[in-house]
Amino acid sequence: MTYATRPKDLLAPPVKLDPAFDDPDGILDLIRRGSPYKTLSAVHRNVGETSAGWFRNFWALGGKVVFDGAEPFFYNERFIEAAKTSFNAEVIRPLAMMTNLNLPAPSSPCHLDLPFFRGANNREVPSWMLDPMGYSGLFHEWAIPVASAITWFYDGEGGDFEYWPRGLDAPSVTESPPFSNSCVLADNEYMYHRVGSVGPEKDQQTYEAIGYDAKLELMEDQRWQVNEDGKTLASFDFDEVRISILWKAYCFKNEAMAESYDDHSNDLSTDLIADIFCDDLTKRGHKVSRPSDFATDAAWKELITTVYAPPSAD
Repeated sequence: MTYATRPKDLLAPPVKLDPAFDDPDGILDLIRRGSPYKTLSAVHRNVGETSAGWFRNFWALGGKVVFDGAEPFFYNERFIEAAKTSFNAEVIRPLAMMTNLNLPAPSSPCHLDLPFFRGANNREVPSWMLDPMGYSGLFHEWAIPVASAITWFYDGEGGDFEYWPRGLDAPSVTESPPFSNSCVLADNEYMYHRVGSVGPEKDQQTYEAIGYDAKLELMEDQRWQVNEDGKTLASFDFDEVRISILWKAYCFKNEAMAESYDDHSNDLSTDLIADIFCDDLTKRGHKVSRPSDFATDAAWKELITTVYAPPSAD
């Protein structure tokens, strides 16, 4: 029997956790040791895109710990039990863990996290295509339920986490600092959310001068520096940078659902993705040709990202 990986009636309400980790000092030690940090664009290989003062690195990826010392934090029983509750799931598989560092900046647009699909992730298709796949609603049958636990280490001005647990037509909920070592576990591939403005308004920037290859480095005096091509572009006190830890896990209702994912019997392929997009675009009245190559066809990227853009919360 073939199961849809994500049931259409799946409801995954947010769960708050405070504290998130038993050893917050251990988390801060890993954050310090993780320096330098790449831009968000560089991490996801989105050449030519700005990161707006957003930096990242991974502690675990593909279900495997890739950063020494992160093991006890990746297998966090609080997160696993909260995911079981939120997603009404018996099988929880920790998938990834990453740090996000935000410089003082205006609020980000509301968005969904990069979704996960059977047979398609950012190894099979370019990462920029995953967003349109999610916003289109065309690939729900292959979507994998993913719990996202966001834990903050920031007590400065701004830096809110705003989210819409009942959809964009309903009021939002906002978590505000001080909230160090507190967490919200939610369904961020389906629940719209955004980072509020970070820092005093006078310090907020869009960082258009920060390029793809820039690094955010923690110096010996515990100040953050943005460095690129041997030049220091900006500098901040440690607590001026908003730090969050993002943990993700696959959530399956039962072993049968997990086995249905494991057997690859209903995986997407690049040909099927192109077919589904082309069919929908044609129905919408667009003249469309199949992409010559997902990664290099600029016209295809422009069409897909324009037609299947995220909605506005405003």
